[in-house]
Amino acid sequence: MKYFWASLILLAFSQCANQTSPGGGPQDKKPPELLSSNPSNNQKNFTGKTIELTFDEYVKLKSPDEEVLISPSIGKDIKYTAKKNKVIISTKATWKENTTYSISFRESIQDITESNPANNLRLAFSTGPTIDSLEVKGKVSEIFKEEIPEKITVALYSSDTFNIFKHTPTYFTKANKKGNFSIQNLKAGSYYIYAFDDKNKNLIVESKSERFGFRKDKIELPTKDSLHVELTRVDTRPFKVTSFRSSEKVATLRLNKATTSIQVNPYQREDFIYYYGSKQDEIVFRSMREERSRDSVLLDVILTDSLGIRKDTSVYLKYTNSRMSKEKFNVNHSPVQFDQSKKSLSQSIKFNKLLSTINYDSLFIQIDTTYIQPINNQHITFDTLNLKLTLNVTINQDSIKSTPVLVYGKGAFISIEQDSSKAKNETIRILKPEQMGSLAIKVETKEQYYVIDLIDRSGKVVTTIINEKEHIFKNLEPGEFKIRITIDKNNNQKWDVGNFFVRSEPEKVIIYKTFDKKTVTPVRANWEVGPLVITF
Repeated sequence: MKYFWASLILLAFSQCANQTSPGGGPQDKKPPELLSSNPSNNQKNFTGKTIELTFDEYVKLKSPDEEVLISPSIGKDIKYTAKKNKVIISTKATWKENTTYSISFRESIQDITESNPANNLRLAFSTGPTIDSLEVKGKVSEIFKEEIPEKITVALYSSDTFNIFKHTPTYFTKANKKGNFSIQNLKAGSYYIYAFDDKNKNLIVESKSERFGFRKDKIELPTKDSLHVELTRVDTRPFKVTSFRSSEKVATLRLNKATTSIQVNPYQREDFIYYYGSKQDEIVFRSMREERSRDSVLLDVILTDSLGIRKDTSVYLKYTNSRMSKEKFNVNHSPVQFDQSKKSLSQSIKFNKLLSTINYDSLFIQIDTTYIQPINNQHITFDTLNLKLTLNVTINQDSIKSTPVLVYGKGAFISIEQDSSKAKNETIRILKPEQMGSLAIKVETKEQYYVIDLIDRSGKVVTTIINEKEHIFKNLEPGEFKIRITIDKNNNQKWDVGNFFVRSEPEKVIIYKTFDKKTVTPVRANWEVGPLVITF
């Protein structure tokens, strides 16, 4: 009997020990609420070492090193602790005297049941007798992009000698998912503003890998203006030669970033030719002589980047006896384009090797079964620097009775290493007038110089007009189009990227929006849209 009672007691104890939380019940949608904090919000003359917040329920922390923003920065040596219903922030650094600090907790503090984040939780305090209360607000966007960039840091600095690529800002915050930002608790004064994609979280712009943007003029606080900062990608690092290697026929100069132009002195095409490698950060020097001197030749190479910054460097051109493995000959054709208004066909072809021969007998347009239109050297231009061939041919549409075909026969292109290109046929799609539409625009602006691009659904520029007040885009294949305007301040008919070092902003780019805020305009067959009134 005693064993029976012992077993019964053990069973009851086991059932009590295995209790679980009751299931069911309403979902907790209420976020944690702040009951008190030390320091309190807007407290002055704070002298403590740690910050403590008390909530109405148990809380946890989510990515505080990324989500909690303390401005001005107090450094990286910060410890965040969640204990029951309290959050404690401690740092080994010392809070600066007579300074107003602003702490934005974003979504870092959450309840432990449903991970509901505390709503718009901010804390401001001062280590001195006054608390700064001014604000800067605005929006960030990315040039040439409609999507709002995410996790963008917006920063202020007050010094004229400040360098965003070397120094950390005076104040900073992060834009929200809609691109809006607000930097609060600021002192009166003059500031520069900039924004960047702080991927490595060091509060310094890394132009090699991060988008950034800036306003060239200082802002004066207090201000009620809403500021707009546009981001782009541009590598501002100075040029650096990373390697220069030679083989039997080829010498390759590699750089730390891409160039936009190259000049080589002295340059004698009978001795060598130079061109870009797989990217524009690689320059290939190829010998054009069968027998070469083994002596080195000193070359002065002048490089220019997208900012217009120039670098002069010198290299010794010398070929060695080592041999490189032979690359496959790559020939990449862009889609065939046909301009209905000009009755002209165009196509670009990119090669990975220099061409030695173009066999025009293998190049023609098959108009129909009985008639071909030949292609000759007048129809072709070749960019030796970029290894790019461009074809432009006017077709006599009156003679077309079927779908014409652009024919590249086998061996149409022979590389300098005697590779032969493969055969390729390209169908030329020519629409009838009733199968096409048109789009009319009317420009209202005080700007003197501007460029307007008509862009198709794939993002390709269909056609471009310059400084025209009224225009009809004719012979358009039915589809959806966007209109992009570039304010061309210097009238060089291209977009300029800007330069932080000389306080020059990128040229402004605008995407036309309809009255209902749409950026695409549909064009139907046998129909004219517009005129669309474009105001900027």
